[in-house]
Amino acid sequence: MKTRKQNALIFMAILASLFLMPISYGHTASVRQVSIDEMLQQCQFVFEGKVIAIEAKENDQKRIHTYVTFEIQEIIKGEYPSGTITLSFMGGTIGDVTMAVSDMKYPQVDEHGIYFVESLSRAQVHPLYGWSQGHFIVEPDDSGVDRIMTSDEHPVTGVTSDMPVKQMMNVAPIQALSTGVAQSLSFAQKKKDTKGLTADEFKNALHELMRRGNE
Repeated sequence: MKTRKQNALIFMAILASLFLMPISYGHTASVRQVSIDEMLQQCQFVFEGKVIAIEAKENDQKRIHTYVTFEIQEIIKGEYPSGTITLSFMGGTIGDVTMAVSDMKYPQVDEHGIYFVESLSRAQVHPLYGWSQGHFIVEPDDSGVDRIMTSDEHPVTGVTSDMPVKQMMNVAPIQALSTGVAQSLSFAQKKKDTKGLTADEFKNALHELMRRGNE
């Protein structure tokens, strides 16, 4: 039979172990599917860049955000006064405390990509339009040619738009949940078996869609 003193010591040990365990709390998210036309129309800033720093901090509301700093290599749409930009993604880890947001994918240090930023002034859970739909990774192939991948690293093989030019500046939202890839993009299911569009081909396709939208 355990004495009261032994029971008290066991209880205190359990409490101590609970305090030492990492704390995790989260948010769920439902992300609407978007089209490439909508992203280009609604995004304030689209750029090619490289991740140079990541830091998780608490904001004024005591919520954890992960701040990702990019070196801007090329501006595709919009303007920005600096050669670097820092975007805030909700969630992250500080010490033993983790704030998790479902379906959130953070760009990683040294990642090279193309990013569709919804707003440069408005705080959001995810700064990229359509979340992962506005997040593309640039990776070199075996010959060193930069090619476009989805955020899940599936090769992007085509950018299409069947929308009449007159309708491109008044895009109706899609009423469906995201599959992780914007509508009007084709991609390979197998990650390494297909070579996708080169980075230049992808950027040229985006510029062509924007040109058509401005006609």
